[in-house]
Amino acid sequence: MKKLVSKFKDLLPNLGRDTHGSMVVWGAMTMPVVLGGALLSVDVSRVYNLDNELQSASDALARAGAAELDSRGDSLTRASRAVNNLVENNQKFGDQGFGEVTVSSVRFLKSVPVNDYDPITADHVTNSPYNARYIEVNVTPTSINTVFPVSVVSKISSTSMDSSSVAGMESGVCGVAPVFVCNPYEDSETTLYEALEDRSVRRKQIQFKRPGGNSSQYGPGNFGYLDVFGGHGQCNTSRLRDAIAIDVAPTCINQSSGVYLRTGNINSVRHAVNTRFDMYSGPFKNKKNDPAYAPAENVVKGYAGNKVCKLTENNSAMGLPRDTCFDDGSCTELGGRMGNGDWDFARYVRINHNYASSLHIAGTTYFFNHNNNTVTPSDIPTRYEMYRWEIDTNCVPGSITYGQANTPEEGLPQCHSGGPSQTDVDRRVLNVAVLNCGFIQENYGFNGASSGALPVDSFVKVFITQPMGKGQNNILYGEMIGQVVQGQDSVARDSVVLRR
Repeated sequence: MKKLVSKFKDLLPNLGRDTHGSMVVWGAMTMPVVLGGALLSVDVSRVYNLDNELQSASDALARAGAAELDSRGDSLTRASRAVNNLVENNQKFGDQGFGEVTVSSVRFLKSVPVNDYDPITADHVTNSPYNARYIEVNVTPTSINTVFPVSVVSKISSTSMDSSSVAGMESGVCGVAPVFVCNPYEDSETTLYEALEDRSVRRKQIQFKRPGGNSSQYGPGNFGYLDVFGGHGQCNTSRLRDAIAIDVAPTCINQSSGVYLRTGNINSVRHAVNTRFDMYSGPFKNKKNDPAYAPAENVVKGYAGNKVCKLTENNSAMGLPRDTCFDDGSCTELGGRMGNGDWDFARYVRINHNYASSLHIAGTTYFFNHNNNTVTPSDIPTRYEMYRWEIDTNCVPGSITYGQANTPEEGLPQCHSGGPSQTDVDRRVLNVAVLNCGFIQENYGFNGASSGALPVDSFVKVFITQPMGKGQNNILYGEMIGQVVQGQDSVARDSVVLRR
């Protein structure tokens, strides 16, 4: 006992200075902090991953829907179907474990705020398939249970995550003539897209004319030229003219970049357009052997003569005629520049198709009474449908097709040494940019390069119904036959863009 007391007395003086076992104390003090930080990092990581999965899902869903927003009548139906059926997304960090990300709501928008931090309001929302340019997709909120104690950080422990995305379609075209037309329906209650779904509207012929003079304003039904070569309004005349004549022009135009105008007159544009009709004159008189300037498969134009490359208008021949109101001056729409859709279908068939008693065109069988110059049913085809029927059935007017032809004209190309164009581009169709010229005149002005990049409304196809004349007849007559559609038209270069 005395020895034990003695040893204890010896330890007392050194007890305050002894450091053995101190790490246990520090470990006990820091362990809650270390473990808490580890748990918190796990929770933050899980929350981050769930947020990323939901955002990726809403982005994918919005992209799928936006790809269908082409302003056609069924675009909203197709977009909704794409959102609901085309894309499947899953998450694996929610409190229910692995599961599908579902859609809680969808809105279609005609526009979006310029600034991402500005809210999307009811003024941006539309239910019109012709006006919808964007789609907003919201996914169903997903809750996540965290490991970190509720009593410490209650907000993190009860997190519910959601996500929203807005995407739109940006239209573009490549390999097209640098030509624009002013939207003929800009000031109408009917949108251009809605109008082009109506056959009776597509049948209406339009006189696309240049403005009368330097001080004249562009308006619905006018046309002009684009500088697509980086000159910002100063494009070389011959280069632009050549891009109108050639089969596949080295050009690309898209909505997001806008367009620059090439103002002023372009000499000999009619010669460029008319190469598409197997007519080679002016700067293109030596292009009749160049395959890049080959004509369309069907060049019926009401011309005939003894020399195939020097044809003239012939009263016994008949090209696709103008609307009747142009002949008697009774056209009223667009200040007289838009026709009534009534063209002499019966007479055209009598002259070019040897008094055919019936023809089946675009799903309809037509019966002709040539004595009375009448046809039934009265809902006649568009000129473009007539033109395509002649190509698709190998019935292009002329003696090559019919042997003994009623028309003196040969509708198959004869002047170009290589025959019709071998590309997949229809040379009688111009793919053009559509501008809302009234809006541009008011907000930008038509001043060439000084106007800057101008907004493009859309891209449409214009079927050229006859060659361009000279002088007062230097007019582009055509039918607007539809929008340029991705997957249907080889020139289309549409892309889906996430806006927020």
